[in-house]
Amino acid sequence: MDSFIQNVAHAFGLKCRSMSRARFGHLCNTSRGLVLIQRLPKSQAGAMQEENILFQHEVKEYLFDSGFGETDRFFLAGGRPYHKVGEDIFIAAAAFDVRGADFTNREDFLAIVAELAKMHRILEDVKFSAKPQRRMQAAAPDKACEVLAGYRKKLMKAGKFSEFDMLFLKAFEKFEPKMAAWAGFPKDILGNNKYICHNLLKEENIYMGDRPIFTNFGMAGHGHYLHDLVYIVKRYLKIQPQGDLPLGDILKAYETHHPMQDFDIDFFAAMLSYPDKFVKLTNDYYSKKRSFAPKTYLARMEECLTRGQALEDYLRNEG
Repeated sequence: MDSFIQNVAHAFGLKCRSMSRARFGHLCNTSRGLVLIQRLPKSQAGAMQEENILFQHEVKEYLFDSGFGETDRFFLAGGRPYHKVGEDIFIAAAAFDVRGADFTNREDFLAIVAELAKMHRILEDVKFSAKPQRRMQAAAPDKACEVLAGYRKKLMKAGKFSEFDMLFLKAFEKFEPKMAAWAGFPKDILGNNKYICHNLLKEENIYMGDRPIFTNFGMAGHGHYLHDLVYIVKRYLKIQPQGDLPLGDILKAYETHHPMQDFDIDFFAAMLSYPDKFVKLTNDYYSKKRSFAPKTYLARMEECLTRGQALEDYLRNEG
């Protein structure tokens, strides 16, 4: 395998001085720095994935040319940011020998939020020739609320409840007002999709050098910047359930580099409170008409309840 990866590296104009296995590929020490070489899963191969890699490449190069700083920029093979061997697609991206992000660290997290704001400002209203891969769109909040209410009605009519059903009914009672509140806002309130969002700002995709380094743009696409902001705040509360960092401080860090025009705190709170994980988990479970609930589903529903309460307490403390 090492000789094969060496050949792949050569296609990108790289020579591996040393090599080690990484979680998602092979880390190569080269004269051009540390490089991660990955073979994409078969499920991600094909023309749509190639187009998505081209889109990521354009985004990262535009950020670099605009002075944003480092990202996991792709190396080129024959002028393309990927290399094909048969039906397999390989990518080679810059890797970083620095510490990962720590969302429990106040300075880290605020620096990451500020860097996210810079990214949104730079990528506002920019057109790229390649297109991101289309993702399955989540149901609109009003439709999601209607579907889940239908599940509840069917369960109550049957009168027989599994362990998962009981957890769902408990969670539905808690989350239904949150779904209704978000559904009550005008449908076009997030109609401005002129930004590029990262959509996957987890700790493992961020490194802390002289400034935060964003990696893994595989889910990047068009959207409203608030989607990224809501995502990262929820990730913060997952790691830090007690929410030691006030929301006001987080928003202040963001607005330092990207003012949130016509910002409505009630709207943002409703968007933040919308139980997207609960909606997705419930639909996934009941749409498959399972006769029993795997323990993972029970654990995930319990987690939805725990995280929902933590978020509610966090927003309540904000006043």
